[in-house]
Amino acid sequence: MKTLLLMRHAKSDWDHPDLDDHDRPLNRRGLRNAPLMGKFIRDAKLMPNACLTSTAVRARHTAWLAAAAMGRDFPITEVPTLYDFGDGEAIERAIAMHGGNHSRLLVVGHNPCVQAFALHGSTKAGNAEARADLSAKYPTAAITHIEYDMANWSALPRTKGSIRAFWKPRDVS
Repeated sequence: MKTLLLMRHAKSDWDHPDLDDHDRPLNRRGLRNAPLMGKFIRDAKLMPNACLTSTAVRARHTAWLAAAAMGRDFPITEVPTLYDFGDGEAIERAIAMHGGNHSRLLVVGHNPCVQAFALHGSTKAGNAEARADLSAKYPTAAITHIEYDMANWSALPRTKGSIRAFWKPRDVS
């Protein structure tokens, strides 16, 4: 059994229009919500064994703040292909390539890619309310909990998971 915690990066700062999109930092709300969600993961006893994150500043900062709030030191791998806004295939490929044998994996990425992967990488069985909620909107710092019945993440392209929950910062604060 594998557990995926799929997180959209926390809220970014748009106050510097001269910055490249890749270099945008988190704003105050993002700086508050990233550790909030990390503490929630810790308290829910869903501590990941590893994290994959986009190379964008806002995603990397989200991953590091969440990990620090969990109080756990686990590897955080920056994956350039996770800086993607497509249909979710970049997430699928990154997890299959870098997930290894970790039982619980946190992935921090961008929308609409995160939302698309959550929907297309899971079966319609599972938590229907969570699926409907994330289908409507996938806010910043939100996390989808997906379970997979497989031994290794490399089986991901052939295996669909089951959505267990969908958490938004406003729901856990």
